Amino acid sequence: MKAELKRIHSPDVDLDKGPVPTDSLFVQLMIGPVDGPGEESFDLMMCTPGAQDMVVDPSDPDSSRYLLVLERIDPALLERYVEDFLRNIEQPTWRELALQIGQFAKWEFHDYCP
Repeated sequence: MKAELKRIHSPDVDLDKGPVPTDSLFVQLMIGPVDGPGEESFDLMMCTPGAQDMVVDPSDPDSSRYLLVLERIDPALLERYVEDFLRNIEQPTWRELALQIGQFAKWEFHDYCP
């Protein structure tokens, strides 16, 4: 099974309005099975190299987890990066695939226990 990026969302800015006037941004990657219905949220923080020190808390080792540092905050650049990442992974089940994607961005069901 393979996954595809269905869309990118940010609760903080409208990504369809062109350049993003910030050095850091929380984004939700809506990812689902290739050619299949459904999508789930994988969250990450993206920032520029200059903003990395403001985003990462030195007293919290987990603050740099799910952080993507890019030259600029550009949805098209992020989309290419994520699509390249997804192109190289495959797993037998959606759960295994989502856990692997979860190494890059936090899966909304990562801590879920039925």
